[in-house]
Amino acid sequence: MNLNIKEFFKNLFKKKSSNFDEIKNLNIKELLQYYKYPFETHSVETKDGYILTLFRLGKKNSNNFFINSQPVLFQHGILDSSDGWLCNYEERCFPFLFSDLGFDVWLSNSRGNKYSKSHIKYTPKDFEFWQFSFNELGLYDIPSILEYINNNNNSKEKIIYIGHSQGTCMLFSALCQNCEYFANKIKLFIALAPIARLNNMSSFLLLTLEKLKIVKTCNKLGICEMFPSGDNESNFDFVNIFNKYFMPMNNFTLSFITDNNSKDTNDQEYMELYKKFFPSGCSLNCLSHFAHIINKKKFCYFDYGKIPNYKIYGSAEPPEYDLSKIKNIPIILICGEEDKLATPPDVEWLNEQIKENVIYFKIIPKIGHTSFLIGNDISWFEDVMEIILTKYVVNNNNANYY
Repeated sequence: MNLNIKEFFKNLFKKKSSNFDEIKNLNIKELLQYYKYPFETHSVETKDGYILTLFRLGKKNSNNFFINSQPVLFQHGILDSSDGWLCNYEERCFPFLFSDLGFDVWLSNSRGNKYSKSHIKYTPKDFEFWQFSFNELGLYDIPSILEYINNNNNSKEKIIYIGHSQGTCMLFSALCQNCEYFANKIKLFIALAPIARLNNMSSFLLLTLEKLKIVKTCNKLGICEMFPSGDNESNFDFVNIFNKYFMPMNNFTLSFITDNNSKDTNDQEYMELYKKFFPSGCSLNCLSHFAHIINKKKFCYFDYGKIPNYKIYGSAEPPEYDLSKIKNIPIILICGEEDKLATPPDVEWLNEQIKENVIYFKIIPKIGHTSFLIGNDISWFEDVMEIILTKYVVNNNNANYY
């Protein structure tokens, strides 16, 4: 491999496309066309019947896809979609960066978001459609996606998984339940703003949802979908409430929800682009599950109530996920000093629980929760890319890594 990592990043940060006025009104497909990245749309059926949408990126300025190269999967967080990875300067978007380096890039969409609202039996108007939390996203969505990618990639390499926020939590929970399976499918797990225990979480929004029992109230009212995209019909128009009270997304808003010092950590123009595509919806149970973790101060399974818990778990309280069961899977943990959700103390705790698997752990100054998507600076990723390219990419005749 002849790539000089430091030189690559040095040259990368010399460039900064100033085209915001040209792209600010584009949808994601138009945005990809504008940047001249070919893309494919794929549908994946999970074992429990959900139809998920994946996007695959190809080589810029061509119609070619890197089907023989190392596959990498990007998994978004709660209320987000694959769009969130593409809402920064072209030079700062990780999927573009990996595609430019010759990787086979895939962007997933969790069940219930605007791209993945189909099921073989139910519709989003059915109560049954929404009965999932991040636990099911880990146990069903991720395996179906991994197997689909393997079937459509010729390199025969295990997949590099890059998750943000809930995109990390869903895999941590799944690893606790079936680590051997995932260790055979995933080569490297890169956890950005990783979520497990939330004892030090200081998000005003989540704390308010928990304190006022808003999630329980929604449950009683039969509201199953939370903060859907404005592109979709919903059984309750939460999007208008969100836009009224939490939008426009700005530094003040983020200071209550996700990021301290957002003005310094996040790009102010591209925040406007990101808010066009956010939120993208999730199930009430996804938010409920996080509320349980906050309330019980432990990384635990979903709390169905005492009687159902006895039937499901054999105890009145939901058990904790056993992080000691995570074995033989290399993990990179990265969080930001300014993160109000994946706080440094909680991520340090997580690192201690799984430290035999962690090959790199760093707390980045001037980075918040949202900064992993729209941050001013991605120079911290230089170390991560060096690890990937020197230790986890096979240099063979079929690959095309620069």
